[in-house]
Amino acid sequence: MTSTDTEDANQAAAARWALVTARDIMRKDVVTLNYATPLSDVERRLSDHRISGAPVTDESGHIIGVVSLKDLVERYAESAESQPRRGPGFFHLSSEEMEDEDFDTFEVPDEAEETAGDIMTGEVFSVAADAGLSQIAGEMVRHRVHRLLVEEGGKYIGLISTMEILDSLSA
Repeated sequence: MTSTDTEDANQAAAARWALVTARDIMRKDVVTLNYATPLSDVERRLSDHRISGAPVTDESGHIIGVVSLKDLVERYAESAESQPRRGPGFFHLSSEEMEDEDFDTFEVPDEAEETAGDIMTGEVFSVAADAGLSQIAGEMVRHRVHRLLVEEGGKYIGLISTMEILDSLSA
């Protein structure tokens, strides 16, 4: 391949990429977490869905923030007590010491485990559905984030992570 052929191929690719919009590459099936989701469930859901972060919603389903693996790691590094309690004896009472009827009324105290709302980043960054790849990448760099919500008509309609950008560039 000559240098002219390489330049032509690069120009053709750049022209294709210039036409790609957020709407074209966004994920529509966005995993969200309620602000009251315990950190152990946050970990499980992120792992189960093989994602590094997700929007956090309030009681009415409105997005109020974003939680990421980075948020989890930073919180755990700050305080070992914030890590989800796992294993037997979490409440210093084994299930063997409880009567069957006690299980019906047993509740996990709210303060037992931190939640998505406790560690989420309260800022939500987004791009318009017609934003191009350059604008999307620019917003991610400017805000130093790996995911942006896609907005249209005042509503969030999808999500773009760095993986969607890489997928579109590799196609």
